[in-house]
Amino acid sequence: MPSCIEKLKGGWRSRANLPLVLLLLALGTLFLFGNDRGHFYRPGHHDWLSSKYLTLAENLSPEHNFARFHRLHPNQNGNSELGFSYHRFPIGGYALIKLAILPFGDDLSAKIHAGRMLMLWFFAAAAVLAHLALSRIAGSQWIACTATGLAFSSHFCLYYSDMIATEGAMDLFAVMLVFHGLTLFVQEGRFRQLLAKTCIALLLGWHVYALLLPFIVFSLASEVIRAAPQLAQAAPLDRMKRIVGLLFLSRPVALGAVALAFGLLVLSSNMASELFALGGAKTAAELPTFGSMLRRTGLEQSPDLPTPIAWPHFLENQLQILGGMMLPYALPGYASAMQLEMSLPAHPNLPTAFADLFKVGMAALAACLVGLLFARRKILLASLALSGFFWALPMRHSVAFHDFEGLFYIGVPLTLFALVLLYLRRLSGERLMARLAAAALLVFCFSNFQMSLVGNDADEANFQAEALADFQAIRARTSQGDAIGVMTKELDPRKAVGGVRHALDYYLAQRAILVGHLSEFAPDQEKLKALDFIVTNWREPGAATLTPNNQRFFLYNRAAYFGPPDVPLASLLAQSNFNVYLAGNALIYLRSPCKEADTTARFLLHVFPTDPAGLPEDRRRHRFDNLDFTFNRHGDHSETHETTFCTAAIDLPNYDIARIRTGQFDEQGPIWWAEFPMPR
Repeated sequence: MPSCIEKLKGGWRSRANLPLVLLLLALGTLFLFGNDRGHFYRPGHHDWLSSKYLTLAENLSPEHNFARFHRLHPNQNGNSELGFSYHRFPIGGYALIKLAILPFGDDLSAKIHAGRMLMLWFFAAAAVLAHLALSRIAGSQWIACTATGLAFSSHFCLYYSDMIATEGAMDLFAVMLVFHGLTLFVQEGRFRQLLAKTCIALLLGWHVYALLLPFIVFSLASEVIRAAPQLAQAAPLDRMKRIVGLLFLSRPVALGAVALAFGLLVLSSNMASELFALGGAKTAAELPTFGSMLRRTGLEQSPDLPTPIAWPHFLENQLQILGGMMLPYALPGYASAMQLEMSLPAHPNLPTAFADLFKVGMAALAACLVGLLFARRKILLASLALSGFFWALPMRHSVAFHDFEGLFYIGVPLTLFALVLLYLRRLSGERLMARLAAAALLVFCFSNFQMSLVGNDADEANFQAEALADFQAIRARTSQGDAIGVMTKELDPRKAVGGVRHALDYYLAQRAILVGHLSEFAPDQEKLKALDFIVTNWREPGAATLTPNNQRFFLYNRAAYFGPPDVPLASLLAQSNFNVYLAGNALIYLRSPCKEADTTARFLLHVFPTDPAGLPEDRRRHRFDNLDFTFNRHGDHSETHETTFCTAAIDLPNYDIARIRTGQFDEQGPIWWAEFPMPR
């Protein structure tokens, strides 16, 4: 009797497995073309979610009861409070990301790279599972290889293949794992393996339910239709027993019950970890997971729905995305069109390509539904094809704003391509299928190569690389639990780090950080006193940075940066229209609430040096430097839901200053002014 290893070797040598071997080689190009992604460089949700999920995985630890939080907030008592991002997804995906990045210690770039490679493995594994399942359904590996190669060549698949998020490639793998389990169950009755795969998949994501629900509904409907003639002839009591048996004792219902129970167990563990991490909660609504569920399902939503959620706009956009899922990225002209960010509401200026995508999506959905009428495995294929809609329609309050959810329309191209190829095989035979498979894999490889070229321009990529290196040095000089204030010149701190929403949280994971524009800190000096360090994106000549070799972000000791004492200058300006603060080597002017009329008058700013001999000759007789300015050149207007702000930041000269006189004046004279000595 040959051994199992010999059988396996013989199977790989068999020509029957050649399509799978070729598919694996094509999937290898994912790693070949994606091996240089050691920092965040793709715009949109790709960077946003990658940085967020890396942060959540980085913070995952028994110290905080395995709660998934995105930030530690320093408070005035010297402690840290947990800040939660929405994350109703199971812990399994986070744990796998944590294990992938754990060997790389404090190397930020290596962790990003490891996270991307992990996602590519899951994406490739999802494609292999799709191939294996379709091979069984279609009875041809060539057909399965062709359908898989084409379906996984789309813009949304390849663009989000390495997005570091449990709701991307991991969740797609989970769906395909269960689909493969359903295929074995339908063909061979292997129910236990289906239950095991379902529980494993539910540790990675919730999209599994969108596949299970139509399968259970369609299976029950099929059983009822088959049993209808016997039910009609049975006595009333026997009829009732049989109906109860169909509805409550069948395997599809048992599958649903196990999936529901296991999902509730996983969800309960989410909430329990948050409950312990927060030290208790008065109501369930205070738990981040529960609040996320309410928002994503629309149960907690204002009556004035934004345009993307309105049904006509939502359905139109989803059909556009479905159209994008049907077309390989290598299609001439398609790649350049898809570089544009898809507009969620209907937009009159969208290029023709997007209008065509809507037509493609409509045609693909209609053709798929018609083809299913003639398919042998209607329940399996219909469940796969419609699973994306079983998720999108009830979850539209979330799906409407996340184009990466298009990944889960993968069932439509897989099903439609397989049905079309089955029809072509009847006409032309298996040899054509082999040629089409080779062409499909070439399309996949070329599409993947094109996608590897997509990203920010060279300047932005260089900026992100420098920022990451700077924060690597900052992390080396700080420890876990240190309170760090991140003070940027931009009103939106995200712009200071290249626009990546959660990058700061990742760069400073396990540190307590306070993030914002300088003016946001100025009114509350107590927050500043709670900090150990200051990080800024401009270098202060008056203070010694702890990271002298950094290029864009600099670390300062808080006491050295602000200097003793930490007294807001506003206390010296009782008659001022603006509060004035000293931060490093700059004066900050702040007024809230603020009207435009408050900033029309010119600002007076006279700086008196300790040694006037250092002044230019024409100013020595006045013994001060004239730095008068206008708000429209040096200030910013901003607003929140509650109030408006006027903020101006003026860099002071790089010499010892004895005192400063500042205020505002118009044609009639001073509006307000004050003079004060510089704190020492």
